[in-house]
Amino acid sequence: MQDKLLISVKIKKTIDYVNKAINNYPHSYVTIKNNISNCLFNLLELSYRASLFKDINYMKEILIKIKMIEYYIKISYDYKLISLKKFENI
Repeated sequence: MQDKLLISVKIKKTIDYVNKAINNYPHSYVTIKNNISNCLFNLLELSYRASLFKDINYMKEILIKIKMIEYYIKISYDYKLISLKKFENI
């Protein structure tokens, strides 16, 4: 399925990149890994909803999800689960 919505394409690429980066998290950090993955997929869903319904509330939710992803990625870097390069790229 080809997306016409540029933000959705970018989110899908981000999901692929982040999933590769978090794939090797230790079992003790599985909660962080799952939260990152869930937030990313929720972000994609919200982008579709915002595009379809043109509702400002969905756009606000998108910003909240992005902030949460940033927080989880920062925690991952602080715990040395990802490298500085991956942290900056994400």
